[in-house]
Amino acid sequence: PAETLAPESDPLFPFFLLLFQKTEALYHELPLRKNGEPAFIHPTNIVLALREAGITDLITLCAGLIHDYVEEQVDLYKEKYEIKIEGEGIALLDTYEQVLHTTLEKDLEVFCQEQNLPLSAVREIGAITRLLTRQKRDFYYQSICNIFHCTLPALKEKAIQIKLADRMHNILSVENFSEQERIYACFKNLFIVNSTKKYLAEKLGDRLFGK
Repeated sequence: PAETLAPESDPLFPFFLLLFQKTEALYHELPLRKNGEPAFIHPTNIVLALREAGITDLITLCAGLIHDYVEEQVDLYKEKYEIKIEGEGIALLDTYEQVLHTTLEKDLEVFCQEQNLPLSAVREIGAITRLLTRQKRDFYYQSICNIFHCTLPALKEKAIQIKLADRMHNILSVENFSEQERIYACFKNLFIVNSTKKYLAEKLGDRLFGK
């Protein structure tokens, strides 16, 4: 339940609850995960991992909850209309993705205005979600590089935290992958962890090792 993932006392909890409901509704349309679990277990486990890591910032928790929200809708659209990831198909999917982002952000802005919540929350969550959404034209590693090349440190670090939690949960079902998929999943994890270590080393220097 949403109440177990985020503190109800936080002023932004109504916002989190709305996103929880939106995400739950979408994920009920998705197939089961490879290990047979309901799809909705993934975004909730991302938030759970963030909480267990000591993260209480509701902006990060909200963005973690909907980190795949737009991407999953693009995938459903691609499958429904059998769109190929090439030429005009890529352009069509890019356009649809932008429409989804804009529609989501406008809906959230209306909710914030009705609930007297800060619109800055929508802008920040929207920016993090866009950063985490993999465009169909990009290879996986390119989408990860986009995160680490972000010029806004606060957004970058929240996106990194969410991506690490995302990989932590995805790797738990690795036994259900083919051998090739397992190797690919492990390489993705190594790429993200090493990129994170490099970023922290550049940011903290000797302080990274407690000196």
